[in-house]
Amino acid sequence: MSHRNPYGPIPQNDRAVRAEALKLSARESGQVRTRLQDYLACTGLAEADFASRINYAASSLHLFLRGRYEAVSGNSRPICQGITTFIDAHPIAPTTAAYGELFDTSNVRAMRQIFQQLLQRPVAYMIYAPPGSQKSFVLEHLVAELNRKELSRNGAGRRAYYVDADVDMRPTGIIKEVATACGISSVGDRVRLRRNLAFEFQGRRALLVVDEAQHLSLPCFEALRILLDRPPHFSLLFAGSHDLKQTFDRFSATLEQWNSRILAKIRLPGVERAEAEAIVRRELAGELGEMPPDKARKKIDKLISDADAQDAFELDAKRQPRHYINVRTLTNSIEQIKMARAEAQEAV
Repeated sequence: MSHRNPYGPIPQNDRAVRAEALKLSARESGQVRTRLQDYLACTGLAEADFASRINYAASSLHLFLRGRYEAVSGNSRPICQGITTFIDAHPIAPTTAAYGELFDTSNVRAMRQIFQQLLQRPVAYMIYAPPGSQKSFVLEHLVAELNRKELSRNGAGRRAYYVDADVDMRPTGIIKEVATACGISSVGDRVRLRRNLAFEFQGRRALLVVDEAQHLSLPCFEALRILLDRPPHFSLLFAGSHDLKQTFDRFSATLEQWNSRILAKIRLPGVERAEAEAIVRRELAGELGEMPPDKARKKIDKLISDADAQDAFELDAKRQPRHYINVRTLTNSIEQIKMARAEAQEAV
């Protein structure tokens, strides 16, 4: 049931009675209010979004946060309990889990090696790949993997954070996204945010992964460069499509400071045919095992052929568009086959 304000004005004497009753739990309410304000600042959640998660009206939470809850009720304990229960169940912590299985491919091995190089000292790398390479999927997995391994080391553990750049993002906006990803307050201007980041990560090696970085403007790149050059001295990994590399190549003079800081611009190798076939055989072992070998061979070839994509940005040795295996297309096709098989088995 949603907790909503009563309709119509509240008589003044009722407000006074409720205000007096709220004094009994004023200390508890103040502590919960402060904790919630910090939580909202660190997660970037809007008041209305948080209110919906604890089944309260946005107006009720708004009044609670401003110390005017007598307009709603004379008892603040239920809303305090709802707030505390939610925050305890959803603590602010580095990402340690990612959805889906990570296959050991050339792309994964390359990116895992890049992660290790970036965590040794404050440097910047750029990686780029065509659409459907599952670059983002792999990056999110590697961020979670690192944080999971290092979590037990507490203050000495290394950390990685993932930020997805958006079109038309402004410099302050990208730094706010960084702060939110790192679980610190995103309130304030860029100077305040950088100081908070510097304080939070003093003495700790941290890697910031900026995905879809081709969307960033030059001022956004400059805002991020300060995080590399000055405390907290993040290592930076920019990931994106070929547009990202072309941006740096096109504005090489403007981005001169960046060109001297990015140690490598790496095109991801993509998934090799043998790796794609191994994925198909593993994921569809049951179905393929029931087929004659020649039919299974045709099934595998068809799935890989359907996942073939043309790279509009790169040419091969013969000056023809380079082809690659779109991993997203391949895995989506595999999932559809597995779902259809499961439904057929349930129908029997």
